[in-house]
Amino acid sequence: MTPRTRLVVSVLGLAGLGFAGASAWVHHRLLTDPSYTSFCDVNATFNCTQVYLSQYGSFQGVSTALFGLIWFGVTVLLAAFGGAAPDPTAKDRRVSPVGAYLFAWSTVGLAVVLYLAYASFFVLGTACLLCLGTYVAVAGIFLATGSSSTVPVGDLPGRLGDDIQALGRSPVALTAAIVFLVGAASLVAFFPKDNLPKAGETPSDTAQAAPPQDAVAAWLAEFDAKPRVDVGVPADGAKVVIVKWNDFQCPSCREGFVWYKPVLDKYEQSHPGAIKFVIKDFPLEGECNYSTPNMNHYAACEASVALRMANEVGKGREMEQWLFDNQARLNTEVVQEGYTTVTGLTNFSERYASVLTGVRQDVSDGVALQIGQTPTYFINGVRVLGNLQPQWLEVLIEHELKK
Repeated sequence: MTPRTRLVVSVLGLAGLGFAGASAWVHHRLLTDPSYTSFCDVNATFNCTQVYLSQYGSFQGVSTALFGLIWFGVTVLLAAFGGAAPDPTAKDRRVSPVGAYLFAWSTVGLAVVLYLAYASFFVLGTACLLCLGTYVAVAGIFLATGSSSTVPVGDLPGRLGDDIQALGRSPVALTAAIVFLVGAASLVAFFPKDNLPKAGETPSDTAQAAPPQDAVAAWLAEFDAKPRVDVGVPADGAKVVIVKWNDFQCPSCREGFVWYKPVLDKYEQSHPGAIKFVIKDFPLEGECNYSTPNMNHYAACEASVALRMANEVGKGREMEQWLFDNQARLNTEVVQEGYTTVTGLTNFSERYASVLTGVRQDVSDGVALQIGQTPTYFINGVRVLGNLQPQWLEVLIEHELKK
């Protein structure tokens, strides 16, 4: 690998470390501070929070950003110290296999980021700006090392042991590797585990840690200090009114449904009538939302109409469950079929236009309240962006019930 390529890989690796480190910091704040709003939550299209708290933000409870940090750390170490193991069969003993190792390593990295990019853009429908930075860095490293490898990649498995031994003979490289391994293990061990239920899981599938008591009082004081807005939803005797601006094709809206359903069911049993939960429509589709003309949730308006019509015949809860259970395959025809399945009615098409008027009214109310992402909640009039973790929602409900 030429000095120029080594420099390019080092710069891209350090840039990737920066993006991955920022991602890990944001994810850490999201898991430990329920009032935190990420600086990279620009709008519904570019929203880091929705990505990090999705099923793709963690693997086996470990933040995906930590894996990014480790990947870029290995890349920088290889670029910096890989020259310690020259190719013993080469005519020029200065030739190093580091380019081949980096190319193989970057091939694995590229496959992972392509999968994550697909999940972000086509499944979640949301992009993370910090993640985009890591994607670009990985792709750049792949291109740079692909054109500079001097040792066939197929030869690497047979020579891996000798190359590691040669690398270990360098005190500086060995020290850097040990420090890196200890640091990586510490990050994984002490980083807060994301054990919240993901879409498709039942709440019993994961354990929810109780909020740290020393943080609860400060957070509640901060919540109480926020302005309370009249969102036009009467309490009807309830002590806690939760209003959710919702899009049925928004993955975070589905996660909120999964997370909060057992909490709301619990309080419905223990405090009948004390909690009122209301869904307001904010589909990210231009047909019924003039504030998002270019969004591509093409069945979101139909889904909102289906819920309204199901509510009229007492099947609202079943319709909401069905829509979120089938979110990944929603289109106009699927929504209509689901409505018929849940209600037994076939009047969707003939009533669609008239019921859509109510959806557009919710959108107008949301625009007036400056709704910029889904889900957005108002809990007793206090705006909450995105999903609170379930245990924090319970803390907040208990706090409001005592007032």
